[in-house]
Amino acid sequence: MYDSHRRKRFERAMLSLLVAADQRCPAIIGQAHLLYHGAGMSPTTCEALARLKQDTEDLLAAIANVEKELTKDVT
Repeated sequence: MYDSHRRKRFERAMLSLLVAADQRCPAIIGQAHLLYHGAGMSPTTCEALARLKQDTEDLLAAIANVEKELTKDVT
C-alpha cells in the first residue's frame, strides 16, 4: 500500500512536470527570441525578461517537485 501511494504521488508530480514543460518551453523559447532580436533595453525588453524568468521558475519548481518525490522516504 505504501509503495502504491508513493507511486501515485510520483506519477502526479511527473504529470505536472509534463504539463509545465509543454506549456512553458515554447514560451521560454519565444521570450528568449524576443530578447535576442530586441537587442536593446526598453519596457518591452524588461517585460519579456520578467515573463521568461517567471516561466523558467515555474518549470524549475515542477522539476524540483519531481525530485522531491523521487527522494522522499529514501533515507
